[in-house]
Order: sequence, then C-alpha cells, then structure tokens
Amino acid sequence: MNPSPTCGDVIDAISAYLPVLYFTFSRGRTELLADELGRQWDFLNPGEKNDVRELIRRAETDNPGLFGPRRKNLRRLLQQGIGYHHAGLSPLLKDLVERLYESRLVFVLFCTETFAVGVNFPAASTVFDSCRKWDGREFRSLLNREFFQMAGRAGRRGFDPVGRVYVRIDERFPDQTGFFQEEQVEPVRGRLVISPNTVLSLLHWKTDDEIKRFLERNLAVFQNSRESRQIKNELDGLEMRAGELTQCFCPDRGQPCCQLFRLKLRRELNQLGKRKRRHRPGTKERKEEIHSLMQTARKKCQYKACVDAERKVRRLEDRMHLLHQRVRQLEKHSRNYGRDFENVWRLLERLGYIQDRELLPRGLFALYVHVQEILVTELVFSGILFEVPPVEAVAILAGVDYQPGRDEQVVPPAFNLDRVVHLRQLLLQNGVPEQFCTWSPLPAALAAAWYEGAGFDQLLAMCNLQEGDVFSVLRREIDLLRQMERAAGQDHLLAQLVQDLRRALDRDEVAVMGV
Repeated sequence: MNPSPTCGDVIDAISAYLPVLYFTFSRGRTELLADELGRQWDFLNPGEKNDVRELIRRAETDNPGLFGPRRKNLRRLLQQGIGYHHAGLSPLLKDLVERLYESRLVFVLFCTETFAVGVNFPAASTVFDSCRKWDGREFRSLLNREFFQMAGRAGRRGFDPVGRVYVRIDERFPDQTGFFQEEQVEPVRGRLVISPNTVLSLLHWKTDDEIKRFLERNLAVFQNSRESRQIKNELDGLEMRAGELTQCFCPDRGQPCCQLFRLKLRRELNQLGKRKRRHRPGTKERKEEIHSLMQTARKKCQYKACVDAERKVRRLEDRMHLLHQRVRQLEKHSRNYGRDFENVWRLLERLGYIQDRELLPRGLFALYVHVQEILVTELVFSGILFEVPPVEAVAILAGVDYQPGRDEQVVPPAFNLDRVVHLRQLLLQNGVPEQFCTWSPLPAALAAAWYEGAGFDQLLAMCNLQEGDVFSVLRREIDLLRQMERAAGQDHLLAQLVQDLRRALDRDEVAVMGV
C-alpha cells in the first residue's frame, strides 16, 4: 500500500470485509471521500439497485424535495451502495441512509464520529481516515475512549467471528496509531454546571441541607476526591520505599571519594568533551575542576549496591514527580461548587430574580427556562418581545444560545436588531457572564422567513448552512418556545404570543421531527 493510501486503496485492500464504517472528522471529508469512491466502485447488483430506488421513491413520496439541489450526488451514490452521514444532513435524509444501511444496501458508509454514539449500527469493519481530530481549539490525537467507541462498531453479532479495525496512516504522522490500549480507556468525568436555573431550582425546591449535600456529593467532587486520595496513598508508599532505599547510602555520598559521585563526574566529563560543548565558555574551567576532584582517592566499598539503589530511587522520584503534577492538575480543574452557587445567587439577587430565598417574578419565570435563562427572561420583562412584530420576535429568539461557525453566512434580516444587542451589552456590564447571555443575529432571517411561510429550499438559498444546521436552528427555537409557554404561567398574553410563534414554526419538514 502507498505511504498515504487513498480511500479507494483502503477499500480495495479490505473488500472481503464489508460493510464498513469509514470514520472521518469533518463533514466535508465524508462527502469528498464518498464522491471519490463513487468514481471507482459500484457495490450493488441490479436487484439491490431496484431495492434502493424503491426505498428512495417511498421516502420522496412522503417528502417531496427530500434530496434538494445540494444532495443529488447522494442519491447517485446510494444506488452504488455508498453513502455518507453527518449532522449537516436533514433528519429525513439521515433516516433514509440509516434504513438503507440496516437493510444491507450500503456497503461503505463515510461518517463522522457522531454515528458511533447512541445508535447501534455494527459493521464488519471500521476504518479511520485519521487518528487526529480538531477539538475546537487544536488538532490532537484521539483519546482511547474515542477510538474504542468507534472501533467497537466492528463485528456484527451472528455474522462476523471477529471485527476488523483499520487505520489509514498519513506519512506526515506515523505515530498516530499503535498507542490505543483498551485497559487505558479514560474514565468519564463528572462536570456540574452551576447555571442560573440550577440555583433557582435548588432554592425553590430544596432545603439548605439538601443544597449542601447536592453541592458536596456530586459525581465530579466524588471523582476528584477519590483520585486525590488514591494519589496520596501511592505517594506515601513511594516515599516510604525511597526512604528505605536511601538507608544503604553512607555519609560520604556526594563527596569526591564516593564512587557514585565519581561516576557522575565521568559522565559529565564525557559530555563536556563532545564537539558541540567543547568550546563553550566555562567548559575548560569545569573540566579542570572535575580532574581536580577525581584526584581524591576513591573509598573502598561495595558501591554496586548503591548504584542499584540510586537507579531505583530515581525511578521512584520520576513517578512521584508525575503524581505531583497530576495533583496540581486536579487542584487547577477542581471547582468549588459552593462558591459558584453563591456567586450566581448574588448575581440573581442584583438582577432582581431573588430576594433572600424567595423567587421574584423574574426568578419564577426563569425557573422553567433551561437555556440562556437570564437573557430570555430579560427579553420578556424588558418588553422587547411584545413591542416588535411577531416576525421580529421569532428572529430574535432564533439567536438565543447560537454560536456561529467560522465561515457561516446568512443574508441579513430586513429589520434592525440593535435593541437586543443593547440589552445584551447592559447584561454584560451588570456582571452577567458571557456564557449566560449567548446570542447571535446570524440565524434571524432564516427564522423570520420560515415564520412567513418560506419553503425549506428558500431558506437554504439564503445561507451556506447545511440542511441539518437549519433544522437545528428551528427545532431549538420551537423547544425554547415550549419552555417559555410553560414559564408564562398565568400571563395569558405572553402564553398566547409564544404559542402562536411556535405553531407557525412547527410545520412541514421541520414538524416531521417534532413531538
């Protein structure tokens, strides 16, 4: 095989072990590799092609325009037994690809790692296009648990005696594989987030003692405390062992007469004699000093026992150094959840959500909102959502908790969203952390157009987002509107407004995945 084999090379080499899940770490690469393979391979016989066409026909009968202008290549690839699957596909297309795969009509499926999470789709083989991924901050090697989550899809019960896992080695990163150990799979770490809703819920439903127990006995605290105790016990044992070993050293250790010390001096002398260090300032003087020290007579003793002990002590010290580093890491990442709780509580008091332990109207509303609760509450209580036309209210709420990707583009809306920008700036100035008031104007025009009756193809023409991302924008807003409807309580005007907005959005293709 070539130093950096193509996907065609890989499939050719493992063609006896299909179907295969071919994992990549970008949406675009799943499509690129599927297209590349489609120019070389066709896995289906005429009967299987007819079965694929029939399943596609049924899907399109229920959902005209299923493939749309962007996915015509996927229709062709599926009829060759090749597919791709990622979060950018519409839910209906993902469902079709999954049904074809389950029907054994897709022999090579290019997919992102999300395909390996939560859904049981085994294969005869799995292939890794790479063992490096972008984690949002940097390119890094896969964790053991990430690798085995995907590799574990190889091997179908009742079909394959063994599952086969292959990694395409990039000649630029020859060390990217061979280091995954199942016994070293990283544990799942608990992570408690103290959000405004967390604080409001605890204060509303729990006693002081129950809150204290919740903050002190959650999984994250337990895991950190347990690991810290284990490290302390190991350090105690290592220090005791090192102490026992050092008892064999005599008082002359480190003196010129000590053979251990003299061995170190000889090693240093050898280093100083190398060409790259020979002419450095101070080298000549240090060599003379070492020669002078070596003139001292060596002590007659059984020094080999000391050499062995020192080697063992050095290994113990290396291990202790690593453990101390881990302790510092745990301390750095440990959270004082009691302090976090108090900080958010004081913030909510300043903003008028709480008085002592009593929830005020803002707090009672935010109690039932589970995403960006402060921002959503302020949009309601500031009157902004009532003072703008419904289409603008829909546009505003679409941006709640939205974090645009680097290259995402959407046509701007026909109206001004400066009031929301100003409200968000006021919240930040009043000490609300950035993560508690995340909002973007980018999806506004999409939600507005959908509210006014635009078709899904029209939405796609307004942006460079993929179908799945547009679905996600609209479904998340529908879910937020449900929360707001519940939070409205006896405020019938607000409840009617958000209900009308939700019903206008929850239609056609988007409603298919609704509840």
